[in-house]
Amino acid sequence: MKKFILLLVSMVILASFVYADSITIDSVDVNPARIEPGNSTKIIIRLQNQGDKDLDDIKVSLDLSSNELPFAPIDSADQKIIDEIQEGDFEEVIFTIKVASEAKSQIYKIPLVISYKEDEQIVTETSIIGVEVSSIPVIEVAIEESEVYKLNQAGDVTIRFVNKGLGDIKFLSVKLPKNAFYDILSSDSFYVGNIEPDDFETVDFKMNFKGKVNSLKVLVEYRDNNNKLYKKTYSLPITLYTQEEAYTLGLEKKSNPFLLIGIVAIIIIIILVLRLRRRKKNKVK
Repeated sequence: MKKFILLLVSMVILASFVYADSITIDSVDVNPARIEPGNSTKIIIRLQNQGDKDLDDIKVSLDLSSNELPFAPIDSADQKIIDEIQEGDFEEVIFTIKVASEAKSQIYKIPLVISYKEDEQIVTETSIIGVEVSSIPVIEVAIEESEVYKLNQAGDVTIRFVNKGLGDIKFLSVKLPKNAFYDILSSDSFYVGNIEPDDFETVDFKMNFKGKVNSLKVLVEYRDNNNKLYKKTYSLPITLYTQEEAYTLGLEKKSNPFLLIGIVAIIIIIILVLRLRRRKKNKVK
C-alpha cells in the first residue's frame, strides 16, 4: 500500500514538472493607459520562457468575444503567433484595440490566452488584463438668468451646469465663496447630484450685491464614472448697474414728483368738490 502511495505521489510530481508554467508574462503595458470612448490603445505584452527548454508555436490571443467588452482589434488580428521562444529569452507581442464610442467609463477585464507546445503537449494558460475606459468630464457652467441687475437689489441668480462630455458627472456640488461685495441670502452651497451626458441642471442662489463685481466665482466639485475627483473654480461674467445707470439705460423709470403732486392735488380738489355739493344739497332740503 505504501509503495502504491509513493508511486502515485511520484506521478503527481512528475506531471507537475511536465505541465509547469514555462512561459510567464513579464509585463503588460497599455498605452495610453486611460482610453476615451471611440479611441484606440496599444497593449504590449512581454513574455519570458522561464523553463529549461525551447518552446514552439506560442499563440497569444485576446478574448474579445464577450458582449460586455466594447473592444475590437484594429490593424491586426486578436491572435499573435510566435514561432519559438528559446530558453530564458523574451518575446513581445502588440495588439491594437479600439473602444466603442458608446462604451461606459469603467475598468474592463480582458482574458489573455497563451498556448504553446511543450514536449509535444499543448499547454494553455489564461490571465486577465485590466483596461480602463475613461472619458474626461466636460462641464459647462454659466449664469442662465438673473433677477439682479443693479446694486442693493435682492433676487435669484440661476446657474446652469451642462454635461457636454461622454461620461456621467457624479456627485456634483456647488458653492459660492464669501465676498465683501455681496450677501448670500440663501444657502451658500447646494448638492446637485448626477448629470448624464447631454443633460443639465440648475441651481438658484438668492443674492444681494452691495458693490460692483465683474464676475461671480463658483466652486464646483464632482467625480467621474471611475470615481476620480475633480475640483474647479469658474468665474462667471455678471453685469451690475448703479441706480443712476439703470435710469440712464432705461432699465427703470424715474418717478416724477411733480406728477405725483399733481395727482394728489386733483384727488384733493375732487374731494372738496364732492363735499361742497353735499353741503348745497343739504341746504336745499
